[in-house]
Amino acid sequence: MGVFEILIAWFALSLTGALAPGPLTAAVVMQSSKHGRLHGILPMVGHAIVELGIIAAIILSVQALTLTPLIIDLLVGFGGIVIILFGFLALRDYRYSAVIQKEEASKVTASSVIEATAHGAAVSIFSPYFLIWWFGVGLANVTMLVGTLQIGVGTVFLAGVLIYVTHVSTDFIYGAVLTLGTDAASRKAKIGDINWVSVIIGIVQIGLGVWFVILAAPGLFSALG
Repeated sequence: MGVFEILIAWFALSLTGALAPGPLTAAVVMQSSKHGRLHGILPMVGHAIVELGIIAAIILSVQALTLTPLIIDLLVGFGGIVIILFGFLALRDYRYSAVIQKEEASKVTASSVIEATAHGAAVSIFSPYFLIWWFGVGLANVTMLVGTLQIGVGTVFLAGVLIYVTHVSTDFIYGAVLTLGTDAASRKAKIGDINWVSVIIGIVQIGLGVWFVILAAPGLFSALG
């Protein structure tokens, strides 16, 4: 296959990670519902920064890293706890005020931008979905792509840039569609002063986090025993 065909295949494969439901989706919905469209896309910026480090590490031959079952259980269990905490943060913003919402959406501050970006980075680092996808799918494929693309474009650096840009484009396309839809939905998803978008996101995240903790518990108890 040529360079173009390889990147199209990688784009399609990357969509399997971008479209997977998980805490990053919840972060986008939460930020968009709370602050508006601009902040809705910022978690994807944090996510992209984390993935830049991962792809760079793979290209620098850290692909030999392997995860033992115990480490996987630790990551899943700890990630579940982090997701539960983010769920409670979403529930904290259960009250809706159209006036406050409008003011917050129009006022962009450095702290709000950093908070939304860090939110995306944090849920990426601690999300079992994210880690499993990269170690189960991304690692082997990026290693293969670097070797294949290097022949076509001449340098490992350029191959890495093409791989990264193609991959994160799926995240930003998905994030843009999600945040636009959430911004519209959040204007309607209220009964009285309750923001049901935040309530649903909070409940889903807490349920997802509890599920991850339950999945990890047998392996951790076995290791301790």
